[in-house]
Amino acid sequence: MAKANHDSVSSVRDKMRRAAETSGMTQDQIGLKMGYAKGGARQAVSRLLNPEVEYDPRLSTILAFAKAINTSLKEIL
Repeated sequence: MAKANHDSVSSVRDKMRRAAETSGMTQDQIGLKMGYAKGGARQAVSRLLNPEVEYDPRLSTILAFAKAINTSLKEIL
């Protein structure tokens, strides 16, 4: 499987950060709605949104994030 282009991943993650801020939800709330356990919800979302962490999220993770904040996948991609 080919590794995702860093710039495209960075762009998606930027859009995710803006969407999270616009949602008005905390990282805990988003993580819980994505299905993470209470003890790790904030950490999982923080890792997903942190631009300094080397992480290429799966499409299923991005979709779960979009559903959690009640936005369309198209808005993020």
